[in-house]
Amino acid sequence: MKRTLLKPNIHWLAIFIPVSFALAYIPAFKNQIALFACSCFAMIVVSVWIANATEQLAAKVGATWGGMLNAAFGNLPELIFGLIAILKGLGPLVKAAWTGAIIGNLLLVIGSAMVTGGFKYGILRFPVDRANDAVAGLLIASVAVLLPSIYFYTLSSSGITTTQNFTEDISIWIAVFLLMAYISSLIYTVVLDRTRAQVVQHGNEFEAEAPSTERRWSTSLSAGVLAGSSFLIALLSDYVSNSVQAVKTTLGWTDLFLGVVVIATIGNVASLFSAVSMARKNKIDLSFEIGMSAGSQVALLVVPLLVIESKLVGKPISLHFSIAEIAVIFGSVLITTQISQDGECNWLNGMQMLILYGIVAVLFFYLPSS
Repeated sequence: MKRTLLKPNIHWLAIFIPVSFALAYIPAFKNQIALFACSCFAMIVVSVWIANATEQLAAKVGATWGGMLNAAFGNLPELIFGLIAILKGLGPLVKAAWTGAIIGNLLLVIGSAMVTGGFKYGILRFPVDRANDAVAGLLIASVAVLLPSIYFYTLSSSGITTTQNFTEDISIWIAVFLLMAYISSLIYTVVLDRTRAQVVQHGNEFEAEAPSTERRWSTSLSAGVLAGSSFLIALLSDYVSNSVQAVKTTLGWTDLFLGVVVIATIGNVASLFSAVSMARKNKIDLSFEIGMSAGSQVALLVVPLLVIESKLVGKPISLHFSIAEIAVIFGSVLITTQISQDGECNWLNGMQMLILYGIVAVLFFYLPSS
């Protein structure tokens, strides 16, 4: 443990947690820009802690319940930040973060994994059927999330005016259907994991994997880290929400840029580290699944839950996205689909995805707020 902490790693960002507290509560240190930056860095490491604690708990309870735990807590940072931001009236920022989470998991997470694995192994190969299943789920989720926007623009081009309540009502209905789709996919995954476990146990088709030599946390430690990290994420999310207006005024950043690039990247860090780690082991298929599954969970779980919660707290937000957001989400999904079709990829494919992500970031930096 001592050697791990002394070796440079992401856990060093924990120094920003007490710094954020000092900036928030000590009058002499008050600085909204510094509070925003430090809180964002602190949220990155706390998000990694949540991911690690969830993984440790999942390993303790077995494949079936472990899959459900990962599904329930995998997007906890996004859910906590989204709810706090909605309560503070930052709906546009939350919606932009949804866009950033989806395209970030595809272009940034998978692209980084391809570059890492490609430089080390050259051509990376993976099962086409598993990649196609992941892409299909993500494509369906993305289309469902964007349908209200497409419907809205179709009516507008036809000269038909709509009210805000009309858009919100449609969003609630679609949120309910998205949750139904997520629950169905969760049930399917649990049943599939149980079937695979039985196959491995009886040795009918696959060989059992060698036991991991990684040291496991105790259940109480895992639960304690998860609870403590969740509390820290709530505090840090409050700091970020309180300082957003100062950042927008001082730096001229828009809700779109803050949400798509800054806030979304914080939530994608855990997926990024996991995907790159798998790519280093020449398991690019798992990198694909990590990125696509994380993007699908945002569309099928985070988005509908926050849409429904926003209605319940009296600050409703709708599934009405800008044309630029629709274009980058569809483009990211289609590019990922194209790259995964032949079961092969290389570092150049990953570099192209990262370059596209940079172009998107620049686009939203210069795009004026609506």
